[in-house]
Amino acid sequence: MSSTSALSRSIVLCLVFAICMLYKILRFGSREKHLPRGPPTVPILGNAHLIPKQNLYRKIAEWSQYKNGANYLSRAREKQSEVALNNESFAMMHATLMYKAHRKIAMKLLSPARLDDSERAKVLDAETIALMNDLLSTPEDFSAHVKRSTASMASIPVYGQRATSPDTFWATINNALEPGSYFPVEQFPFLKFVPSRWNPGPGNAFACSHTMAHLWSHARQLVEARRDIGDHRDCIMDKFLSGEVKNDVPMSDAVLNHFCGTLLEGATSTTAQSVHTNLLFLGKYPEVQKRAREDLDRACGIRIPAWSDFDQLPIRPTAPVGVPHSATKDDWYKGMLIPAGSTVLIPSYALNHTSAHYSGPSTYNPSHYLHLPNKLATHFAASPDYSNRDHYTYGAGRRICVGIHLAERTQWMIMARVLWGFIISPAVDGSGNEIELDIDAYTTGLSYEPLPFKLMIVPRSEEHAELIWKEFKDVDAYLREWE
Repeated sequence: MSSTSALSRSIVLCLVFAICMLYKILRFGSREKHLPRGPPTVPILGNAHLIPKQNLYRKIAEWSQYKNGANYLSRAREKQSEVALNNESFAMMHATLMYKAHRKIAMKLLSPARLDDSERAKVLDAETIALMNDLLSTPEDFSAHVKRSTASMASIPVYGQRATSPDTFWATINNALEPGSYFPVEQFPFLKFVPSRWNPGPGNAFACSHTMAHLWSHARQLVEARRDIGDHRDCIMDKFLSGEVKNDVPMSDAVLNHFCGTLLEGATSTTAQSVHTNLLFLGKYPEVQKRAREDLDRACGIRIPAWSDFDQLPIRPTAPVGVPHSATKDDWYKGMLIPAGSTVLIPSYALNHTSAHYSGPSTYNPSHYLHLPNKLATHFAASPDYSNRDHYTYGAGRRICVGIHLAERTQWMIMARVLWGFIISPAVDGSGNEIELDIDAYTTGLSYEPLPFKLMIVPRSEEHAELIWKEFKDVDAYLREWE
């Protein structure tokens, strides 16, 4: 009897334990009390299975409509970014002392005062003129010209080296970090410690890490090679190698490489994507071009626009979703708990397309912004009232894009000068019919850009073309000094 009784108790205990474990497993991934509203969850995965491989920004905008407020994606932490970047990337670092030191340095080196000094301003002026000259010579290659010029406008101040050809690496890193495009390392963090040959999921992240480390290391080696022959230049990497930069936290070689590489990457890919979007929409909507040219002609006449014309000629960019942020501690918002470690996304696309601020928000109409003061993006970003923001392309809060000043100047100069000098229209086929431009055909990632499209880009007049050629002859020798 005693043995039977002991066996029965063991069976009961095992059943109770199994039921408790089953309950825990089924509860894993569910939304706990006080958490913000969001999409429905399933056991273990939560709502991670609902995160689309493409167009995440559209899904977030959709959820915000029917959930009426803040939404929360079941703590889907960006472990993929940590795997890919080895926790060395300035953009993806947690708010450590090293991150704060990096940001302090970047803000100083990319400040308006530095960018508007004679050397930096001269680089921007010369490269945008070179872009216009490229468009005169081979307008059908406009996409490659845009990538080259935006890369050069970043690589000169960062590495002291002019970009002479477009680099396609940025599409690779963009695809590698796209939420939903990889095995869920976010839900199972231990997988990042599993060798990649046994773990096909994060394999592309490890490959991405190797590629980035090699790229940034090679870029530094090029700088060191020219310094070895006495060629020192006025750029960020040279300043570090010469000991001119005061750093509160020591940097390893790998961290320094990633720091400079992140500055280059952020300034290159996103700017090119924004310019491509502008060109696509301008080709689709000629009436917008006409209005913009009227303003340009009124302010500049036959001379090429300069940065000093900004106050009279506002141009503003757009983007879909910001870089993921992470809650460092439990926080409460309108009675809802945001647990520590939660990933927080700023839905830039949804905020930039809200009918609460604009009538017809999905219509391409730059006039939406004319009621705002004609100020730089930093003016609006500093406003404590979110409703006073012009757009959320550069993010928000303490981690707002540190390259905001460079991006604003680069995009404005490119678009103002291209609009001043050229007429943009859809390309034509062999029969002379216009090839329709699809403004919804985009690649997707943390940032996104139009799929390849064709345009016809011609100078507005012989007078405009001759002035561009003349200006390029004046800056060509200067640009060669950076090659």
